[in-house]
Amino acid sequence: MSVEKTKDAEQTTPIEAESGPVKILAIPWRWYLVLVAVGLAAVYTNTLPENIFGGLAISMILGCGLFWLGDRTPALSAVGGGPLLCVFAPAAAVYFGAVPDSFVTVIKNWFTGYGFVEILVASIIVGSILGMDRRFLIKAGGRFCLVIVVSFGAVVSIIGAIAAATGFGFRTAIMEVTIPIMAGGISGGAIPLSQMYADKIGGDPQSFMSTIVPPIICANLLCIVLASVYANLTRRRTKLFYGFNGHGQMLRVKATADEIKAVTPDSRRLTVANLGTGIVITAAVYLIGAMMQALVPAVHLYAWVIVLTAVIKIVGILPDDVEESATEWYGFVVKLWVPAALVGIGVSLIDIDQIAELATRPAYLAFTVATVLITAVIAGFVGWLLRLYFVESSITAGLCMTDLGGSGDIATLGTTRRMHLLPFAQITSRLGGGLVLLTASGFLAYFYS
Repeated sequence: MSVEKTKDAEQTTPIEAESGPVKILAIPWRWYLVLVAVGLAAVYTNTLPENIFGGLAISMILGCGLFWLGDRTPALSAVGGGPLLCVFAPAAAVYFGAVPDSFVTVIKNWFTGYGFVEILVASIIVGSILGMDRRFLIKAGGRFCLVIVVSFGAVVSIIGAIAAATGFGFRTAIMEVTIPIMAGGISGGAIPLSQMYADKIGGDPQSFMSTIVPPIICANLLCIVLASVYANLTRRRTKLFYGFNGHGQMLRVKATADEIKAVTPDSRRLTVANLGTGIVITAAVYLIGAMMQALVPAVHLYAWVIVLTAVIKIVGILPDDVEESATEWYGFVVKLWVPAALVGIGVSLIDIDQIAELATRPAYLAFTVATVLITAVIAGFVGWLLRLYFVESSITAGLCMTDLGGSGDIATLGTTRRMHLLPFAQITSRLGGGLVLLTASGFLAYFYS
């Protein structure tokens, strides 16, 4: 796929061309301010409906506006722009008490409690995989899994060696910092890890949570910041070395546009029927994945969705126009719902108190930063050796290994304008997370036998 089409597909910012009057979506900016005023009035009068539509409404209004503002403010656009502002402005508002508790409750329930994030992730996975070329999917999949395994082993070895050499302790660095960060977030990583630690070491799982959660939250924040750095470098066309930046493409091989075809939602006229078809196909794959998870609970639902969609694409079960419809639905979701999701992430998952708490433990903070940085560099380098682009490999196998999992992947990829790489990020979260938990059980048996 051409660079131009990649950028079109990943243009998350919901903005009309600025040759005429300034518009956000298709709304003149003055009228958009009216919408913002209406949304804020509902927030501060505590009348924001506590349901999925209430959360989506205020998040879309704020998210689209913040995205527009961030991308057009020079100081902000240089460090990530709209995505960064969508995440950190709401997080700061919550931290400083600038919004009522009812607002936080509505957003948290909408984003996680009512399952909006599952709609978002399933739509992106199905649409982006069905928009890929079959040959690309086969070529990239095996190499990418190898990047994850090799990178994880290298990072544990390097961090462990540094910790042992500095006197911090191999066991402390690996078991309390690196493994929790790389385990896949809170629900998929911290919770099972704390239970494993309590069962083997003794004590209350909650006491272990208080130790391992701050590094996880801080690492997620750092991933978003590093994602903004990558976004800035790639937007400036910075080429540090051959194979550094794929502009959204994963494979560093000579190929035609069709062989590295990704998402092209503007390839035909968007219709209600196409969007409806895309929703139905996404829903069907999601439901089959849920049934498969019920049969094999050890495999995460998102992993089943990835496998099922990949099989559908490789075998060629669906007609091309149906695949295109799923891709068009994905394009709709990325352009309109990702800014809203970033607001949800800022409110629900960026806990500045926990980040501040980690700052009181400099050694833990240093190893948290080292884990994220080393993982990103190693993943990029290993991917580069396997003929993947450094930036894309570093983001999907590195940053997405050390963020918060599903929602963290959305924030990281949204910041880098590479949402179509979410299937690879989810492979990292699921395969990498499983590998980390397995390694943790081995270390527990070794250290506490």
